[in-house]
Amino acid sequence: MKKKAILHILLLALLSAALLFITRSWWMSLGILMLILLVDALLKQYDAKRRYEWEMEQRKQREAEEMENENTDAADK
Repeated sequence: MKKKAILHILLLALLSAALLFITRSWWMSLGILMLILLVDALLKQYDAKRRYEWEMEQRKQREAEEMENENTDAADK
């Protein structure tokens, strides 16, 4: 596993233990942890979408620059 994934799992385990200690209720800790996992998944999905859109924008800009360079080179000849 990647180091980042292992750290993520350890953080969630620590958070689970802390919730059990604070709430003293297994069910309440489970509910809070489920909400945290939901928010975590939604944030990962948002970040992946944003990165994809940024990469597409960068690719379009590079293609436009390449086309401009080709047009300039053709006009120079």
